[in-house]
Amino acid sequence: MNVFKRIHDIFSSNVNHALDKLEDPAKMIRYTIVEMENSLSKAKDSAAKTLADIKARVAELKVQKEAVGRWDVRAQLAVRSGKDDLAREALSEKQSATVKVTALETEIAELKNINASQESQIVKLTEKLEEVKAKERTLVARAEHAKEKIKIEKQISSTDCSAAIKRFNEMEEKVERLEAEAAVAAKNYENEAQFTEMENKDSIDQELEALKAKLNGSAPAENQVVEG
Repeated sequence: MNVFKRIHDIFSSNVNHALDKLEDPAKMIRYTIVEMENSLSKAKDSAAKTLADIKARVAELKVQKEAVGRWDVRAQLAVRSGKDDLAREALSEKQSATVKVTALETEIAELKNINASQESQIVKLTEKLEEVKAKERTLVARAEHAKEKIKIEKQISSTDCSAAIKRFNEMEEKVERLEAEAAVAAKNYENEAQFTEMENKDSIDQELEALKAKLNGSAPAENQVVEG
């Protein structure tokens, strides 16, 4: 019974299945823990049965060893009594009990080896179960991270980036056109201000000259009036 290989296969299968199908990692890990607990319970039941078998065989071995001794004493007693037939019967029973003793000793040794293997598996399975329980939260977090990573990778692979790049380039060109228009508008405003300033200055100069001409032209007439 390779309990650990079965547990490892179940755990690996469940992890891969959960990530592929984007299942709930917490639920999957909890299911794995339950499976391990069930396997541990079965392993303990099997070990307990083996111990019970060993105990029963040891008790039977004691009976058969006592039978060997008892038939040996009877065989000796029959020989001393000159009863060879009874001696032969006692020796036959002694041999039968001896064969049973040998068989029981072999069976007990095998059962003890089986029980030692079972106890070793129980210890290892218990340690592995405690390790999984201790790491349950971390495993869930790692599984969730892996699941989200798979989602993101799938989204990236299914997204048409060319459309987004095209929209970005169009927006960049639009911004550049707006900047150019703003620069032209600023230049035009500066030129317009200069032209306005020059026009105003020219108008003032013209008005000044007209005023001077008017004043210069009216001065003689006034002098003539005074002199008369």
